[in-house]
Amino acid sequence: MMGRTDDKEEMDVFELLEFLSSSTRRKLLELLGEEDLYPFQLSRMMNVSPRIIGKYLEDLEKLGLISIREEKSSKGPDRRYASLNKAFSLIIDVGQSTFNVKYLPTGEIIEEEIKTKPVKASEQEAHRNKLIDELKKETKDIQVFIKNKAQEIKELDQKRNKYAEEINEAYYRFNKIIEKILFDYHDREIFRNIFKVIITKPKNRVSLSELAEIMRIWRGDLKDRIENLAKQIGCINISKDRSGEIWYSI
Repeated sequence: MMGRTDDKEEMDVFELLEFLSSSTRRKLLELLGEEDLYPFQLSRMMNVSPRIIGKYLEDLEKLGLISIREEKSSKGPDRRYASLNKAFSLIIDVGQSTFNVKYLPTGEIIEEEIKTKPVKASEQEAHRNKLIDELKKETKDIQVFIKNKAQEIKELDQKRNKYAEEINEAYYRFNKIIEKILFDYHDREIFRNIFKVIITKPKNRVSLSELAEIMRIWRGDLKDRIENLAKQIGCINISKDRSGEIWYSI
């Protein structure tokens, strides 16, 4: 394991993964990443019934990824627009002794309210020409900026992939060693969990309470098994603090 998240964060991540398991729902999220859209508009664009679109939007709103706002319409009732309000990355690592899912927020999407007022036709034309000039300049600037940042992300991803591969190889060596020494699966699993947790701790140790919670094993049973395991292999250190909590290190 290359990292852990608390139960609440994991629950949110896996709800999001479940939502993204459908290509239709992924397409909906992609479209909302382009601009704000109303349900009937999404229904026509995706050729999906309005009822299903409404359900998907409700799910996204519960996940906190979109917000819904109403706008006046000149051709009928008010329209309810869906707006994407979060940007994020999902990173999934699967490998030797590794299963890790991380949700990384990359920013909030803030909508600015644009107020307009009636203007003359000549002023409209001048304003439009000004916007066209601005578009030309901004498009070029944004293009260069995004290209540079995308290259930086690519380089970081390459580094991350290299580090993940090296960690995977190290865990492979670790697993092969303990398979040769510990013949009982439960003993191997206990030793793996001690090892995986302590590498995330500043003091390189884990308490019996935390380990029992992670492995979902009764404290007394786990304590006895670790004591026997420590006698077998001689590389598990056991200590007790003043409060009576038992700690393990390797």
